[in-house]
Amino acid sequence: MTSRQGMGVGGGTPYGFDVGQSERGTVLKGLDLGVQGMRVGGQRLLIVPPELAYGSKGVQEIPPNSTIELDIELLSIKQSPFGTPVKIVEG
Repeated sequence: MTSRQGMGVGGGTPYGFDVGQSERGTVLKGLDLGVQGMRVGGQRLLIVPPELAYGSKGVQEIPPNSTIELDIELLSIKQSPFGTPVKIVEG
């Protein structure tokens, strides 16, 4: 799965989230940890073990206890109105 699929490379909708908010369940802990230290324009391949991804529950087409790969690129860093930095990634 990728935000780049369906509309051609670069044509999807980037995924944005508040860094450090994985405990709220709005972003995978593995993604939250994986973007730390990145610079705009940086790319990484994250290999996320089940305990930092979807765990024993799985989700949609991702089976329970799956290790997932996330190919990410940091597109921008934006300041939220609440003062926490938001990293926008596309993967």
